[in-house]
Amino acid sequence: MLRLQLNFLLLAALVCVQVIAAQPESWHAYPGELPAFDYSGERLQQYWPQLTAASDLPFPDQAQLQALLQRYPKLQRRMLELAQQPHAHPALKALAQQQWQPLADAMQQVWRLHFSGQFQQAYELGVQLGPVGNIPALYSRLMYLTLLEPNEDARLAGFHQVSEHSRQLLPLAPEHAFARFGLAYAQARTLELLSTSAAASSGLLDDTRERLQQLQQQAPQSALYPAALGGLHAGIVERVGSFVGRLTYGASADKAVMELEKASQLQPGLPVIHYEFARSLRRLDDSDYLPRIQQLLQQCQQLSVYSAEEALNQQNCHTMWSQVTAE
Repeated sequence: MLRLQLNFLLLAALVCVQVIAAQPESWHAYPGELPAFDYSGERLQQYWPQLTAASDLPFPDQAQLQALLQRYPKLQRRMLELAQQPHAHPALKALAQQQWQPLADAMQQVWRLHFSGQFQQAYELGVQLGPVGNIPALYSRLMYLTLLEPNEDARLAGFHQVSEHSRQLLPLAPEHAFARFGLAYAQARTLELLSTSAAASSGLLDDTRERLQQLQQQAPQSALYPAALGGLHAGIVERVGSFVGRLTYGASADKAVMELEKASQLQPGLPVIHYEFARSLRRLDDSDYLPRIQQLLQQCQQLSVYSAEEALNQQNCHTMWSQVTAE
C-alpha cells in the first residue's frame, strides 16, 4: 500500500510539472522604456530586503532550502523522487547526492529573472526545479498576467491554470504562506474577470476571503493581505452596490477603505499598494474619493522602485493619473 501511495505521488508530481510547463511560449516583453534592473552576483542578496518588502520571503540559500524541506517531508520526498528522473534539471539531480548549492543557485536565478522583468524565463526555469521552484514560477506567471498580458481571455485562462496548479502544490507545503497567497491572489483576479453571476456561483468568493483573512491573522504586519481584502470588498460593491453587498456578502465600501488604509499605513513605500488602493477607490465610483485617489497616485509616482514588478505598478499609477486628471 505504501509503495502504491508513493507511486501515485510521483505520478501526480510528473503530471503537475508537465501541465505547468505546457504553456504558450508567446509572452509580451517587459517594456524597454521602463527602468532596467540588474541583480547579478551578490547584488540579489544585497537588495533582497527591498525586493521582498511585500512578501518577506527568506533568501533562498542552502540553509533556507534545507529548512524548508525538513519542515515539509512530503515536499522533500517529492523533490527527491523528481531528482531521480532521467531528464531532471541538474540542480534537482544534485539533491540525490545531498548537494544543495546547485538548487540554491538555480532558485536565486529564478528570482533574478523575475525582478528584472524576464517573467517567462523565470517561469520556465522555475518549473524545471520541482515544486520548490514551481512556487516562484507561478508567482512570475501571476505578475505577468496581471501587469503585461493585455488579452482578458488569456488572463482569465491563466489565472484559472495558476489556481489549479497551486491547489496541486499546496498539500506538499500546506503552511507555506507565499504559496497560499499565490492561490488566493489567482482566485481574486479570476473573480474580477468573471461575470457577476459566474463569480457568485463559482464558490471562490468565500474561499478567497477566508484564505486572505487567515494569512492576515498570521502575518498582521504584511500589507498584501489587507490590500487584497480591500480589493475584494471593492469588487463586490462595484457589482452589486453597498446595500446588497453588505447583506449578501458582508462587503461594504467602508470595509474596503478600512482594509486599504490599513495596507497603506503598514507599507507606504510599495507602489503596488498605492495603485491597488487607488484602483479600488475608483471601482467604488464615489466622487468623494477623488482627492485620496489623486494623492495616492502622486505618491506612487515619487517612490523608488527596485524591480520590474514595482516599475510596472508605478507605470500603472502614471497611466491612471493621466486618466483621472483628464476626466
